[in-house]
Amino acid sequence: MFDNNSDQKPHVDVVEVRNRQIAAVHSISRHLSSTLDLDDRLRDILNVSLKAVQASAGTIYVHKPETNSLIFQFVVGDNADKLVGRSMKDNEGVVGSVFHSGKGHITNEPQLTPDHKTDVGTIVGFATKSIMTVPLKFEEGTPVGVMQVLNKQVGEFDFYDLEVLEIIASIAASAIQNARLAKEAQMAAVAHAVGDLSHDIKNKMTPISLAVDTLQPTVEKTLSDLDDIIEDAPADVADKIRAATNYLRMDYIEQFSMIQDQVKEVQTFTQRIADAQKGAISEPLIEPHDLNEIIDKQMKSLAHVAERKDINIVLNLSDIPIFKLDKFLVERAVYNLVNNAIPETPDHGTITVTTKAVTGGTFPDGEYVSIEVSDNGRGM
Repeated sequence: MFDNNSDQKPHVDVVEVRNRQIAAVHSISRHLSSTLDLDDRLRDILNVSLKAVQASAGTIYVHKPETNSLIFQFVVGDNADKLVGRSMKDNEGVVGSVFHSGKGHITNEPQLTPDHKTDVGTIVGFATKSIMTVPLKFEEGTPVGVMQVLNKQVGEFDFYDLEVLEIIASIAASAIQNARLAKEAQMAAVAHAVGDLSHDIKNKMTPISLAVDTLQPTVEKTLSDLDDIIEDAPADVADKIRAATNYLRMDYIEQFSMIQDQVKEVQTFTQRIADAQKGAISEPLIEPHDLNEIIDKQMKSLAHVAERKDINIVLNLSDIPIFKLDKFLVERAVYNLVNNAIPETPDHGTITVTTKAVTGGTFPDGEYVSIEVSDNGRGM
């Protein structure tokens, strides 16, 4: 095991070491100037690091403060795909120790080290012979993650290897922070644009709502005038007028109401999107509602879309007691399921929406309400 605190340094060609350090800095600087994408940066950082210290494999862990964990963000080595995305507590093993201490660490005999974790090696079937671990941090800053390289190809990791890796890690920390700041700036710009778009959509929807408000009394006045004409018209003419206006008489109130509801929903959706971009996520509004009534209303709004493909929407709704739910989320889920099923269902096909309440027993075997959407399409 190499003692990090020892003043004795192995005898090496110092010029060769300095050349390696300079080459690594030039290489990492060149790579980092070519992209702001965090994953691309991490890949380049790790690959340059492995080459600089002649290691066989390695991992960059990025810290996630909200869960006190370190995420396997980028991995190079055998079966690396099995590790990417996994997480560990930020106080576990050598990686956790280096993260909290902010000091690099070399272990050339990991099996003799008490805090060496073997579970990761077991997962990927990788035998660890030597390890070098450094924090990803600014000179006096809090680490944003950890970089660890494994198995030096020739000999053991030494002080000069640690120096090289710490130089790269310092540059890497800055790169990660810059990528995060760029992402935050991008998201802020998107949030601003979405906010403006939300406002524009509301403005565009207002004339539609006003047009419906104006059109409905106009239709009612027209139908009233036609009724007056029917009274004085010959029977055959009166019958033709009734037949021509029958569908409108039966349907116009519901259609106008549906348009007004859709206008309100579009405005609600755009506002929620704008709020979400700003980080204001709406909490579920759990209130008593009639589930079947919610579903019936959503299916009526999709009826004309289905009719264009001669698709039949069948409602198989059981007696469901009033219970507490988030009306907005249920409406959205049911509408999207059926709306997505329509283009995937062949002409003359059927989409069935079924509800069921199981009031006995305990969840998940009982005490639940289910909504099932099925069709005779090609499936997903």
